[in-house]
Amino acid sequence: MTVSRKENFKRWGAGLFLPLLAAALLAGCDEHMDKLRDITNRPASFANKDVTVAGEVTKVYELPLGIADIAAYRISDGTGQAWVLSRAGAPREGDKVGLKGTVRPEGKIGGETLLNVIVEKERKVQ
Repeated sequence: MTVSRKENFKRWGAGLFLPLLAAALLAGCDEHMDKLRDITNRPASFANKDVTVAGEVTKVYELPLGIADIAAYRISDGTGQAWVLSRAGAPREGDKVGLKGTVRPEGKIGGETLLNVIVEKERKVQ
């Protein structure tokens, strides 16, 4: 069976694009990129440790009425998904982000408890 260039790009494009995006977003950092799959599959290995990740924002949760800039957003890097807690508001759904943060066993926002969250320290949006 032959695979067209277009099908081959679809298959491998996301796997190549997201790491390149992460590198571009966090240019100047000498750190490697952590995969969200690894963080969610082995949470004890990452608990209370700093990570550097990148991906696309797939969902946003902000406190109503603009009381504070506290928000949560979910990102996907093609290998997995994770919730990010932010004190700087949230990016928009569909934004490509690169961020540094600390993995926590759980986080709370607006009465909701989220497991294995990344507490954002620094974010760049493309």
